[in-house]
Amino acid sequence: MTDDEIARQPWKVLSSQLLVERPPWLRLWAQDVMLPNGVTIEGYLVAEQRDVAMVFALTEDRQVVLVEQYKHGVGQAEWDLPAGYMDAEDESPLACAQRELREETGYVSGDWQHLGSFVLNPNRSPNLFHYFLAHNARAEAELEWDETEALIIHRVDLARIGPMVRQGKVASMASALGILLALDALR
Repeated sequence: MTDDEIARQPWKVLSSQLLVERPPWLRLWAQDVMLPNGVTIEGYLVAEQRDVAMVFALTEDRQVVLVEQYKHGVGQAEWDLPAGYMDAEDESPLACAQRELREETGYVSGDWQHLGSFVLNPNRSPNLFHYFLAHNARAEAELEWDETEALIIHRVDLARIGPMVRQGKVASMASALGILLALDALR
């Protein structure tokens, strides 16, 4: 077998133990695995999470809708694209994106563009982030925050959004990717 063939081979799962189950948020597994070259790793951690939809919402007057809220993992408030977990197995990524934009910001759109779907951390989790561009977004719905949400809604001029990513004002890798995908699609 060539090095290229070895690099593409899946690892063999020798055993799998569920360590944490917190529906609907997370299932954490410890797996003993064997690599194609025969090396074994004990207790390799794999996390199962629901897929996420993120929205780059652009208004008619070229403003981007962002949200700011406290993120416990980093211990501070962060600026992000509106986003959320898919609620049910049968909810489509687009339906999730539309729902999350409406619930979190009150904005809606009738013109949606899928920008791509990406795995955030392929070493540890198979969950996807689905990115959408909502053209001509307009504020016309009531906010519907759940008990975990307390958001500040910002409108940022489109010309400022790229520099905000480069300066670290939008620090989330997931949101930064969504912004860069949208800026590329708008060129």
